[in-house]
Amino acid sequence: MENFTYSSSKTTENVNVNDQPNLVDQSVIPIVFIHQHYTPYLEFTLRQAVHTNPDSPVHLLGDEENDRFPFLIHDSIKSLRSADSARFAAVYQHDSPNQYGYELFCFERWFLVKELMARQGYQQVFVADSDVMIFSDLTDYVNQHARHNYFAAFNVGSDYQWVRSASGHSSYWTWEGINRFCELAIQLYTEPRLMAFMDKIRADKKAKNDKAGISDMTALYVFYEEFGSRILNLSQCSDNGVFDHNICMSTNYSLHEYEFRSGHKKITMQQKTPVCYNRLLHQPVTMHTLHFQGGSKNIVHRYFTGKGLFRERIFRELRYQTSRVYRTVRPVKKG
Repeated sequence: MENFTYSSSKTTENVNVNDQPNLVDQSVIPIVFIHQHYTPYLEFTLRQAVHTNPDSPVHLLGDEENDRFPFLIHDSIKSLRSADSARFAAVYQHDSPNQYGYELFCFERWFLVKELMARQGYQQVFVADSDVMIFSDLTDYVNQHARHNYFAAFNVGSDYQWVRSASGHSSYWTWEGINRFCELAIQLYTEPRLMAFMDKIRADKKAKNDKAGISDMTALYVFYEEFGSRILNLSQCSDNGVFDHNICMSTNYSLHEYEFRSGHKKITMQQKTPVCYNRLLHQPVTMHTLHFQGGSKNIVHRYFTGKGLFRERIFRELRYQTSRVYRTVRPVKKG
């Protein structure tokens, strides 16, 4: 790994994190999903979260197309756009192969989370991408591992300094943590010290021929560099449990860490909980979540442990198997 040193002056130490109105007495961790439009796999990921965390408020920050789940709290993305998110949009400079609107929204979602927390009086939340299946009681996890020592938690690999990236697809946020991160996201484009650091990241990516560009994952990386001692790394195994970085990768924290088969981590279900063998620890490890990134969304239904959705599971499995057969037998175009 590259020897990389980053000098931080903790610009966001001056952020006012005590201005949240009406903090509620929060004995359970609210869960927040963010998704635009409707996608069939939402039926599984959202119901899974409600099934495994029945006492937690589950929010979907969405739009009219996905306002169709009566078992959770639907919040309009439009209604949650705030002065802070507008302030970020005004300074954001697009530098990504992805479309401008897509990348801007990836940043904006964290401002939506902050606004939701302010309106609801939430002191802490767990945020999951809409392709994340949750199998553990997150309130129990936070109480045991995060509540008293950290203001945020997300996935960071051992090679994070090399790739200049971290991921918030499964992430825990306190009011202090989300405030500091949102302010840092703005300062990446306005504060000279951080702007200079971003220039170094861009130059480094260019030297490596890394075409990933700058995204909110870059911002999470800088946030980890700034406040690493206050951020829990969910990619690292703790008490024989871990949060999945990507089911399509054998790597979680370390390279080639977990058993891998047919393009996915080799998952076995034990008492409705996914388990994967850790090659470095030489033991099976409980997966608190599974992240079905990319094409693996097609197999989300296989890991649903709640009640119902029998027909939907059969339909999606038949469609998946049909697509596999088609990809195997389709003729190869010549010329």
